[in-house]
Amino acid sequence: MSKKHIVLSIIIVILIIIGGVYFKMKHDEKERIKQEYYKEQQERITLYLKYNTKEPNTIKSVHFTNIENSPMGNIFIEGYINNDPKATFSTLQTPEDRFQFEGDLTTSPPISNSLNPAHKMKSPDEIKKELEQKKKDH
Repeated sequence: MSKKHIVLSIIIVILIIIGGVYFKMKHDEKERIKQEYYKEQQERITLYLKYNTKEPNTIKSVHFTNIENSPMGNIFIEGYINNDPKATFSTLQTPEDRFQFEGDLTTSPPISNSLNPAHKMKSPDEIKKELEQKKKDH
């Protein structure tokens, strides 16, 4: 092999390594953003469920079992409450809601029986505003 071939081979290997590192960094950044999004949605769902109960402190814990992107671009989140796998819920975040949980849930009877009637339910954003106002008032 001539010197030109060796130098060219080294340059190609360096470019491949740089490209691989670049794509790995891009992938890691997307994963970090995705995990932040999932955490934010879990917090919104937990706040919504705990705040909108008929009796205070009915929902002690919220467990998330599945977070999935659908082929249509929607995001499904499923879980259960109070260590009871029969007390399930599922949500669907869509582009129309900026993929934010706004209070649309499908629940099993143990959850639906403990939640307020629909006309008394507050969205996560309304709950946050109310809690912030209470902090300011105190």
